[in-house]
Amino acid sequence: MKNPSSNFWLALFLFLCKITLSPAQDNESHLIRCAGTELDSFRLAKKPSLRNSRMEAEEAIRQYIQQNRSNLRTAANEIITIPVVVHVVHGREDGTIGGPGNANITQAQVQSQIDVLNEDYGNTSGYKGFYTDSLGVDTGIRFKLVTVVRTYNAKAQFSPITDADELASISPAWFTNRYLNIWVCKLVDRYLGTSQFPVVTQITNRTAGLSTSEDEEKDALTDGVIIDFRYFGRNSDAITSRIYNLGRTTTHEVGHWLGLIHIWGDRTCGTDYCEDTPTANAKNETTDATCTPVFSECRGVRTRNMIENYMDYSPDACMSVFTGDQTERMYAVLALSPRRAKLVEFSKITSDKLLVELYPNPVQQTLYTTIFTPDFEVFKVSVFNQRGQKVVSETINPTFLNVQNLPSGLYYYKVSTSNQTLTKSFVVR
Repeated sequence: MKNPSSNFWLALFLFLCKITLSPAQDNESHLIRCAGTELDSFRLAKKPSLRNSRMEAEEAIRQYIQQNRSNLRTAANEIITIPVVVHVVHGREDGTIGGPGNANITQAQVQSQIDVLNEDYGNTSGYKGFYTDSLGVDTGIRFKLVTVVRTYNAKAQFSPITDADELASISPAWFTNRYLNIWVCKLVDRYLGTSQFPVVTQITNRTAGLSTSEDEEKDALTDGVIIDFRYFGRNSDAITSRIYNLGRTTTHEVGHWLGLIHIWGDRTCGTDYCEDTPTANAKNETTDATCTPVFSECRGVRTRNMIENYMDYSPDACMSVFTGDQTERMYAVLALSPRRAKLVEFSKITSDKLLVELYPNPVQQTLYTTIFTPDFEVFKVSVFNQRGQKVVSETINPTFLNVQNLPSGLYYYKVSTSNQTLTKSFVVR
């Protein structure tokens, strides 16, 4: 017969374990890594025609890959550097930076996320899963932090599904055909992050790097990634999760920004249009940081899930793979998405000089600019009239100027970086 006293202490121990461990485990298990599917549904509900646009985009991507496969296989040998602007939207009125529970995260936490992106997209994360050595590749895509924009706002938290416009109004995007914009804030409910899928369309002189409709103009203002500050970067007091603590949420969302789809295709045994990612029955939504193998059976075939793939929902510690087909898809999107293509065009300029182009010139309504600064340095613009009077105050990184309120005449467009200045003239009719 068992000792009743022992039973009592055992029961008490199990009860204490339940009340101390279960909430933490429960909190982790209810987190949702990506709100991309919900955001997409929200946008499709507002604009059903997007569904046809997506189907046309998939066909364009398929054809591009088929026609350019030999070139895409070697494309990753040429490094594409994506400049990043991080918008930290926080509720600390006193401006205090860093610490637990503070959305005004440190510069070190921001830089740690850039480091993670470069490791993950460069296939140097260090984790070795079942598929890492056989299918993991260096995508040839790298990221460079340009600046951190800190903005106070009294709103405590934001929805990744409905508040993209609001975030973009609080901290306006730097031009999305030049930079990857990442908004870091506190998100509602259980969401870790989301992103905006790229617009894929036929690139012409009219659409290159620009919007092609009023709807896409609005999309351009929110084109980027949104991440909860508690899952952004690694090795910070602000990071609260034991599962999503290594910065892979941002790696995942940037994958969407580059056109990748969840590896289960967002439906039972769906497709991500990448043949080298095994078909999966569903997302790997687990708190198992030991990375136990997961298997699927789709259409009578049993496969081992690629839980290491950055486009799954696996714990951060299990992730280590972008595949060759995923890389081809990203490069196709970089070529076919007007804003992404323009960004790539700028990334390939190697001059050490400040370059400025103004058009149209003469101008009647809007003066557009193409400005290149070495190493993605921030630039400032001022506009002067013939008398040397400043008619447009110093502005950081603008790419267009509304001239309708300027009298006809000759003007000077002055662009400055920390060590270079270039002035170009233009005429308002």
